[in-house]
Amino acid sequence: MTRDNEPAIEVEVVEIDGAAPPPKPVAGAMRDPDGDDESGGRQKWTNWQGWPGQVRTLHPLWWPLLIVAGGAVLALVLTIGVLAVLLLLAYRIVRGVLRALFE
Repeated sequence: MTRDNEPAIEVEVVEIDGAAPPPKPVAGAMRDPDGDDESGGRQKWTNWQGWPGQVRTLHPLWWPLLIVAGGAVLALVLTIGVLAVLLLLAYRIVRGVLRALFE
């Protein structure tokens, strides 16, 4: 640790185990890992704008699973809808019969 009265020591690494370190990025080309860095001219939006295009690059083995799962979800939603309509219809019929009998 440095004290307040001592200057910080800066060191440049030239070589480690026979391999040179990766080059330093240019100050204007540095980007935020989230992709929302607005400094340095043009802005790179690839993190979220590429999502719709990734469907086209989906591995072909996933498509049968997606189709089967989508069909199962559709069948489940339609079944719940039909049951809800049948329950509502039965309720109205019973209510109508009871009104007719007791009025």
